[in-house]
Amino acid sequence: MPVSQAVEGGGPASELLAAFRAQRVAALQGRGLAADGADTGHVSVPGQQSLAEGTSFSATPIRNGTGTASGGVPDTAGWDGDGAGRAPPAPVTADQLRAIMPYAGATAGRYVDALNRAMTAHGINTPEQRAAFLAQVSVESNQLRNTTENLNYTTAQRLQEVYGTRPFPTPASAAPYLNNPEGLANHVYATRNGNGDEASGDGWRFRGRGLMQVTGRGEYRAVGHENDPEALETSGGAADAAAAYWANHGLNGRTTGALDRQQFARVSRTVNAHDPNLQARWDVYQRALRALNAGL
Repeated sequence: MPVSQAVEGGGPASELLAAFRAQRVAALQGRGLAADGADTGHVSVPGQQSLAEGTSFSATPIRNGTGTASGGVPDTAGWDGDGAGRAPPAPVTADQLRAIMPYAGATAGRYVDALNRAMTAHGINTPEQRAAFLAQVSVESNQLRNTTENLNYTTAQRLQEVYGTRPFPTPASAAPYLNNPEGLANHVYATRNGNGDEASGDGWRFRGRGLMQVTGRGEYRAVGHENDPEALETSGGAADAAAAYWANHGLNGRTTGALDRQQFARVSRTVNAHDPNLQARWDVYQRALRALNAGL
């Protein structure tokens, strides 16, 4: 018998649906998101088709917006809909992250909850938005393995290649900053992105951190971490800052659908104008689209 008939005719499936709806309404009322008597949607029984329209239910606890198990009630806080009538997004899984970033390994498991919280909080909801975001995160963080900018350089030539000849007009001018990460950060980031002068120490204090390499006092302020910059070295802070940076730069609106190479290149240059590494980002984006749409 089709499951829809089982619901209409009563029995265990009908009882499960009624119990879930009552639980879901109570949960939403607790957050002020549903009125009395609201019908919050569908239930999926493992191995069966869905029983009604709306939000899915699983016997496995689903992580909510704070990363804690919610007894199977999805947390849709932050979901405003995408205009396409789609249900709230399912959380990205550790397996999906590893498919997107194969070198992340066990680190994917340590970041998956933080990334889901951050994406939900900052409106990164559609599979296409998430694919674009995670592709940029992958390249910026070396597949979740680096959350702090490497400022240790050993040759003047490399410093000039990375930072240009304006701060280092000659090899001799670069020599004091070789093997000197703190001095280099204070020099090249002085009076930029809201930083004070070289003596202020802001360049080092607000050096590139997080999964999107947020840099400068102004950017730290914009993502809510001016007073605790070291938080961007933690999984939660790194993910939240990256998602806030993404939203602050209007990238959700530019990634709601699948992008062509040119469109995606413009997104990449918004994230990192100096070292866009376009081919690498495009390759990860293609993996991410496959992983998130296939539901690995």
